[in-house]
Amino acid sequence: MNILKKFLVAVYTTSFILVTFVSNAQAQASIPPELTDGVQIETQSSLYNAAYLEISDMLDGKQSLSIKRAVFLAEWAYLDGKLNYEKYCNTIDSAANFVKRFIRANQMEKYKTAKNLALIEYFFRPYSGNGYKPFTYNFNDTEATEDFTKQFVTGVMQTHSGQCRSLPMYYRVLAEAIDAEAYITYAPQHVFIRYRDEDNFFPEDWVNVELTTHQLTPEFWIKENFEITEKAIENKIYLHPLTAKETVASQLADLAFGYWNKYRVYDDFTWLCVNKSLEYYPQHPKALIIKGKSLEVVYMKYLAYNEYVIDEYTLFLESKLKEISTELERLGWEQMSEELSNKLDKVGEEAKRKQTIKLQTE
Repeated sequence: MNILKKFLVAVYTTSFILVTFVSNAQAQASIPPELTDGVQIETQSSLYNAAYLEISDMLDGKQSLSIKRAVFLAEWAYLDGKLNYEKYCNTIDSAANFVKRFIRANQMEKYKTAKNLALIEYFFRPYSGNGYKPFTYNFNDTEATEDFTKQFVTGVMQTHSGQCRSLPMYYRVLAEAIDAEAYITYAPQHVFIRYRDEDNFFPEDWVNVELTTHQLTPEFWIKENFEITEKAIENKIYLHPLTAKETVASQLADLAFGYWNKYRVYDDFTWLCVNKSLEYYPQHPKALIIKGKSLEVVYMKYLAYNEYVIDEYTLFLESKLKEISTELERLGWEQMSEELSNKLDKVGEEAKRKQTIKLQTE
């Protein structure tokens, strides 16, 4: 049988566009028509396609880069379009206007970091601008395994409660709205905010804002407690302040992860999202892992179709899978150990205790 009847592979420098093999040995590309010279596509959701195309256009400079819009699109697609963008924007504008008024009312303009100081106040303490309800960590279903929407920014905006992804991402959206210099930053299975200490208030060059515990955390503590290696720092997978473009690129990985969570499938769409994401944020472990899982599905389907006979194509796929594994290792990414997981669980329990006490005394 002609091998082209079993698969189609288009090679572009060091990467290639994935196409799905189907059981009748016909290959059908699930790539947006803009990327396939007008060939019609089939994916699980037209909303996900629309979200991908708009975020991709932002990254490619065809539309204005907007973290606010990219975050919305990923959540909008997951919720089947049942989010109102105007309402979302109005909530952000209202919060941003309060932060600006707070700066003026407290004569904070003299500080270079005034915008971040005001944002921290908005998140940590009760004020009229947040309905006298500070933003807290939701200790129920912390990894959003039971309810995926618990990690959504739109959920945080409504409840003032969220996880280690949604809280800092909302902070970043507000920082964009008031033109504050603040950065999304990763640690193993964790997200926080960093900004430069231009006023020299602290002993380190960077201020690390831990929104889940309402603390400003020293870098040495983060390194020690999350067991972050210098290799991982040098390769910019941890403690790296993401640029606006890298933050938007990370939304494509989140879009792919949401797609998988919703439809329980890794396919051409997840492959497409993470490849575009990696163009602009090549060190992102989440994107690399989803890329590997998407390719592994093709590998297993092809093996089954080929009656588990090893041929040139299986070896080709194996080599591509190996490349992804090697890249993760080169970057310094490691699967979280049970010991580290248990240690962080204890840190979480202590944070929960402190938050409970704080809320009872306010």
